[in-house]
Amino acid sequence: MRSDRGLDRFITFLDAVVAIALTLLVLPLTDLIDGTRPPARVSDVFTQNAPRFGAFLLSFVVIARLWFAHHRMSERVGSYDRAFVMVNLGWVLTVVFLPFATELTSAYPSHDRIVLAVYLGTLATGSLFLFAAAALVWRRPALRREGISATDVVPWAALSASVVLLVAFAVGVLLPAVNYYALLLLFASGPVERLVRRIARRAGTPG
Repeated sequence: MRSDRGLDRFITFLDAVVAIALTLLVLPLTDLIDGTRPPARVSDVFTQNAPRFGAFLLSFVVIARLWFAHHRMSERVGSYDRAFVMVNLGWVLTVVFLPFATELTSAYPSHDRIVLAVYLGTLATGSLFLFAAAALVWRRPALRREGISATDVVPWAALSASVVLLVAFAVGVLLPAVNYYALLLLFASGPVERLVRRIARRAGTPG
């Protein structure tokens, strides 16, 4: 039997896993001063390991962005089913994997296609899972809170973010010189969302 307590426990579990993943991002940085011969000056810790700190900040921002989108969707959820649970577990799997993918980015050259594919692919896959969860809430009234209509949960934002991240994945892997700068395309997610909404209105889809 599904209950409000069951849903609350599931969302709390997901939030806890995301919090742990965020914490794990910083652990490799502690190793920089944990050895027998740390850098002579504190400033050297940052200047000699700029890529590591850059990767940490990038992944922190991305995970926080994904969590915020998930939180916004969860505010409209009133129940759950097996499909909703499985899709969310898929999403959190990508979040858990991201600290490892982040460490790869600092351990190998930024133009390494495999590393780019792993990192950007993890982000794109996580975004697709998030879109799938939002689409389930949109398509299945039983999953929505009382008083929440389909027009309140049309997943255009999740769809546009997924499209942008898939394009970033393709650009980053096909053009290694661009590497992680492909993620700057995320700034285009707003215009892409507005474009998708206009197309949907012309097609007669609500939202």
